[in-house]
Amino acid sequence: MGIEYEKFTTFDNINLSVKIQNNGKSEKILLLHGFNDSKETFQFIEKFLSEKFDIVSFDFRGHGDSDWKMGVYNYSDTLLDLHLIIENYFLEPFTVLGHSMGSSLAARYSGLFPEKVKKLVCIEGFSGIQSMHKEREKIQTWMNKKNGQKQRMSPNARLKEMDSIKEAVERLSLIYSKLEKSKVEKLVLSLIKKLENGKFVWKNDPNLKLSSPIPFPPELSRALWSNFSNPSLIVFGKETHLKSSNIDEVIQNFKNPFYVEIEGAGHNVHHDKPEELIRVLKEFLG
Repeated sequence: MGIEYEKFTTFDNINLSVKIQNNGKSEKILLLHGFNDSKETFQFIEKFLSEKFDIVSFDFRGHGDSDWKMGVYNYSDTLLDLHLIIENYFLEPFTVLGHSMGSSLAARYSGLFPEKVKKLVCIEGFSGIQSMHKEREKIQTWMNKKNGQKQRMSPNARLKEMDSIKEAVERLSLIYSKLEKSKVEKLVLSLIKKLENGKFVWKNDPNLKLSSPIPFPPELSRALWSNFSNPSLIVFGKETHLKSSNIDEVIQNFKNPFYVEIEGAGHNVHHDKPEELIRVLKEFLG
């Protein structure tokens, strides 16, 4: 019983930080965080999940306490990292819960290996199909920015230093505008690190913002979703800025979907309204 932290080394020698919560349960759940978050940002629903599952979570490369990558971040690398983690930590079928980027990975993985996943929980993570013109512009912008980066600077040289934890809380509060300060403070402590000079920086690699923009084929995504026939819970905050106008079209690709919108929540449903999310999870997970 208890919490352990491990390092898992990937195919290209990136060390991923893995958190294992052994609660003495017969079932396991895998938690997958969103872009620029970390494995600790599920902290407001972990107590509930611990009552039913042993929990495994990890920081994606470039996030949290995992290694940064020299070069370009690619979705395919992250998907392979997920597969290797699952092969190492899950011998039996399991439940997976993802948020945003983690949700998109969870849904596609469930379609690739449906025999491994018992239940799928997606908190946001589905956006509308962009026009080819917009996709072209994204790729052009990325190529021009990468062309301007003659070399990767040393890690600390690229980071914006903050003088105090209070400053970090103020910055994060601009993003998490719905949260009371006490919750923002808890999230901040899992997202920053202290430098030798006494100042603070975000743990996540700034180069994540220049990840490869080559899109995952939307037709392939839909084919993968439809390949998963076990129960799927899709949750959106009613005040999210990311819900696509074609969400009904997205849902119909799942064979056994349950769709819920939570009042008063934005994109970060598990932060904004954890009590409501737990109520929904209780019904879905049984």
